[in-house]
Amino acid sequence: MGRRTFFLVCAVALFVTACENDFTPKAGFEPQIAVFCILDDAQPYQSVLIFRSYDAELGLDLRPLTPREVEEADVRILYGSEIWMFHDSLLTAADGSTRHAWINRDFHPLNERTYRLEVRIPGENLLHARVTVPSRLYVRAERYRPPGSPGMVRVTHGVTSFAVPPEGFYYRVWSETWKRLPSGDTVKPRIEIPLNFNSTQNAWVYPLPSREGTLMFLPATIEYFMKMNEQPEDSVIARRLYLHGYGMDEQMYRYYKLVRGFDDPVSVRLDLPDVSYIEGGLGVFGAMTSDSTSSSIFGFIGF
Repeated sequence: MGRRTFFLVCAVALFVTACENDFTPKAGFEPQIAVFCILDDAQPYQSVLIFRSYDAELGLDLRPLTPREVEEADVRILYGSEIWMFHDSLLTAADGSTRHAWINRDFHPLNERTYRLEVRIPGENLLHARVTVPSRLYVRAERYRPPGSPGMVRVTHGVTSFAVPPEGFYYRVWSETWKRLPSGDTVKPRIEIPLNFNSTQNAWVYPLPSREGTLMFLPATIEYFMKMNEQPEDSVIARRLYLHGYGMDEQMYRYYKLVRGFDDPVSVRLDLPDVSYIEGGLGVFGAMTSDSTSSSIFGFIGF
């Protein structure tokens, strides 16, 4: 048998074998509960989202074949002997659709406390998790001129040693101009300050959550965006620089980096998360702490 004939016979044999064994890239479906809760002391209320994992056909259309709504649940957060019950509410999204969320408006998470989350759903196992809220950041901005380089504005936290250190940091900086209108009213429009300009993408680059606890801003960029926020005819009363800092716990930071690490909105899939911190189910129970400050902007430009 020639070599060419031998390879042809092998190819036919493989094809016949493949035809006899059904193959599908679709994995088996296992129903599970997904819970998403991020404690954030900057929000007016704390919320818990609950979904069922769902089955779907392969392809771009991920229309659920099985129910994904959870309409009945007992949700509570505990600290020692204190218990906060969360109440089922119907929220309306931007597209007009509605979804269930469990909300508590009286619970205000405190720094450095460890909270427990418990979710009980009829017919399902208990879902539970715990998280420790990081310490306060005491965010600040300062002039910084390293040897041999132009001056910079350093944005960082003001803590020498954290009792509960954040695992991720997220800083945002705004220029705010106080203007008096002809009517006598005062307005305070803000404009966010980017880190730098990406010439390859022809776009400004803004901060993202990272492990790094310090960011450097160019004074020229701060001044440029301050002027963008004003018109020659404006009656300016004051110009201020506002800082907002967020500290993330380990669970929140890892979930963000894995699920949103490529900034791909379609990757936010509660039915198939890349990481889970919920015992008995899927999802994450994390925490953020926030801090802010402001001062005159003139201490950070023109040097």
